[in-house]
Parts: sequence; C-alpha cells; structure tokens
Amino acid sequence: MTTGKYVYYLDMLEVVLLGIIAFLLPINIFLTPIPIATLCFLFFVRPRNYKALRESAHTLGFWAMIIPFLLYIIGLTYSDDLKSALHNTETALSLLAFPFIATAFRLNGIEKKHSILNVSLIAGIFVIMIFSIINAYGNYTETHNPDVFFYTQLLSSPHHHSYYTMFAVIILTQDILRNRSLHSKAFVALEIVTTLVMIVFIGMLSSKITILLLAIYTIYLIVRLVISKRVPKWLSILVAILAIASVPAFYSLPMVKYRINRMVDSIKAQHDGVETIYTRNESTTIRIKCMESAAEVVSENWLVGTGQGDVYAEFQKKMRQRMGDDYEGTCASHNQFLRSFASFGILGIASLLLLFFAMFRKAIKQRNGTMVWWCIITFCFFCIEDMFCIINGIIFFCLFTGIMLLGEKQVTMDN
Repeated sequence: MTTGKYVYYLDMLEVVLLGIIAFLLPINIFLTPIPIATLCFLFFVRPRNYKALRESAHTLGFWAMIIPFLLYIIGLTYSDDLKSALHNTETALSLLAFPFIATAFRLNGIEKKHSILNVSLIAGIFVIMIFSIINAYGNYTETHNPDVFFYTQLLSSPHHHSYYTMFAVIILTQDILRNRSLHSKAFVALEIVTTLVMIVFIGMLSSKITILLLAIYTIYLIVRLVISKRVPKWLSILVAILAIASVPAFYSLPMVKYRINRMVDSIKAQHDGVETIYTRNESTTIRIKCMESAAEVVSENWLVGTGQGDVYAEFQKKMRQRMGDDYEGTCASHNQFLRSFASFGILGIASLLLLFFAMFRKAIKQRNGTMVWWCIITFCFFCIEDMFCIINGIIFFCLFTGIMLLGEKQVTMDN
C-alpha cells in the first residue's frame, strides 16, 4: 500500500468515526465513547498530528476548551464526595478529547468532511424522528389521544433532541443562504424540504426554549431574505408570510399550547405568591427555583467553589429549604454558568466566559454565520441546562465547538 493510500484511508476512517458520533448523538449517546476513544488513539499514532498540536496550543480556542476540564482535575483535590467527583470528571472528558480530535480534523484531506458530519447528524435526527412517530402511532391506536405525538414519548430527553434539531435547521438554512447559487435547484429544494421536516419535529418535541430560538432565528431569516439582492422579492415575501403564519400554527399544537400556557400560569403564580400543585411542579418553576438555589450556593462558595463532587448535595439542601424536606425532584442548577461558578468559584465562571469569548471571536472574525448562531443557541442552552454534566449535552457541544474552533484555519492569540 502506498503512503498516499494509507493516509487517505486513515483520513476516511477519522471522518467516518466522526460521522458515527454525530449520527449516534440523537439515537444512543452511550455508544459514542467507543469512536471517541478510537479517534484519540488515531491522533497519537499519526506523527503529523504533533506539529498541528503545537499550532493548536498557540490558539485561544484550544486552551479555552482545555481549561474547564483542568478545573475538574483540580476539583478532585477538595471534593469530599470523591465518587461523585470522579463521575463528573469522567463525563467532562470530552472537553479534553475533542481539542485533539479537532486538531487532527484540521489536517484531514477528505474534501466533503464537513458535509459528511452534518449529514450524519441530520440522518440520526431523521431516524429517531421516524421511530418516535411509529411509537407514538402505536400509542395513538390504543388511546386515540393526539397528545402522544408531542413531547415525543419515545425520547427520554426531548429537549436535548430539540437542540440537535435546531442546529440542523441552522446548518441547512445557512448552507442555502451561503451556497444557493452553487447548488442545483433540486438540491436546494431538498434542503428546504428537509428544513421544514426538522421544524415540524421541533413542534413535536415541544421544547419551549427551542421554539423561542426558532422564532428568533426565523425573524433573522426574514430580514436576511428581504435585504438580499440574490433572492427574488416575491420569494422573500412568500417566505415571510409563511413564517408569520407558522406562529399561530405552532401555538395551536396541543402540547406546545399546553406547555406555554402552563409556563405563563406558573410564572404568574410565583409572582403573586400563590402556588398550586399545578404551578409548583411546572418545569420552568422548578428551573427558576434550581437557579435561585444555585445562586445561593455560589454566594457562599464564590472564591473556589465546593468542588464538583459536593455541588449537587449543596443544591439539594437549598432546594429542600425552598420546596420542603420531602422534595425528591431535580436538584440540578439548570444553568451551566451557575454550576461551574458553584463548583469551581471565580475560575469556573471565568473559564466559561473565556470559552464563549473564543467562540464568538472566531465566528465574527471569519464571518461564519453557522458558528455565530451556534454560539447564540449554545449560550442559551447553557443558561437552562447543566450542559457539562450530561453526556448528551457535553459531547454535542464539544464535537461541534471543537470542529469550529480548531478544525479549520486558526485564529492565534497573537492576532
């Protein structure tokens, strides 16, 4: 085998493994450690990666991803609950692995490597959507209740699947805006149809934050189309009308309307100081109380934090003070910024701010619309989820953040 073929096959293997990870994200996240470990192994056995690693080590993006993981290592030294600390550190390993994987991706010579990654994610979403519909239809034949098609009964975490789907919508629409003149009409039509299917799936998933982000992103698309000279005005007007009409259409969906109305009622009940079982257990109410509890833990441990092993127990104490000693619900902070602040103190929150600074910096410097919106949506997800404490969240975040920060031409700290 010639050296050229050897390099090509290894490059293809790396891209295929990354594609498998993207495909498995919505299907079975617990199978992804195998291809991730294989990619790490391939990094260290390919000599060319070491020079690239030295280049990556001179970039802000590389250290912005590594530093949060280093805090997990340091946090082991002052966590009383070592078992929990080790578990959280193991979950956060993606922060260490993907800067290396993305560095190798930068040298990868496969021409369509980004497209393969994106198509793999979309294919995985389609698979889980089809299985969700089949499963929901089975429930519908027994119950004749249309609600079974919403908040997808098959999925253990529909909100996380809505995050993947929202990013798929961004990938597809940004590609249309960027390369419309380069693609055939049939290909553009396929992308538009796929986008519409993804939007319908977001409605089925009924995640409030994702629906809000979709509305904001739709406004952006309308403005972009209206001011664009490459798109016929009649098409811009048609898209605008359809987008505006989609608002009442989304709100008419049973589960979407139910969840939004319940959120409004619970927030009003909190404001008025009158709670019922109905409003007390609503997800937004719980999230707000979790964040208040996390903020209280931060105020008591603002310098170095509790360590990642003890933070959950501290959250639990504060939640039981708010909800009663018999409370057994979630005690997560539902905010990664607060979680890192409570776990590691000032360095914890500073590390996340540095990471998003590096992400926004490169996105704006390269005028990369996909990355700008990736920064926006992940920032929002960090505000309502402990993204680094859930394997679904951290692998999703690290895979695409690593590729965008380190998988292409670098912005060095000297620039």
